[in-house]
Amino acid sequence: MGGAYCNRVNSMTNPSQEQTCPVCGVTIIDDVVQFSNGSKGTRARLYARVCQYAQKPECINQDKALIGEVLQEDGFMEAPPINFGQ
Repeated sequence: MGGAYCNRVNSMTNPSQEQTCPVCGVTIIDDVVQFSNGSKGTRARLYARVCQYAQKPECINQDKALIGEVLQEDGFMEAPPINFGQ
């Protein structure tokens, strides 16, 4: 027994966990975040960019154990200084 049968059995015994946040509308499937634009990301990146600011009890991304370590590159970069010629 193997091939497609095993894959089908595994997917039936281990269904993917899909959640949609009622606050921001982002979808998380098996801890992979699908942003509305751009590439997929992590719960840490979602927290750094959205959840820490929203602070709504309905947010599905508040469990520190699931979020993991938030790195500097998870947030937005600082904008470069702008010289207005003054």
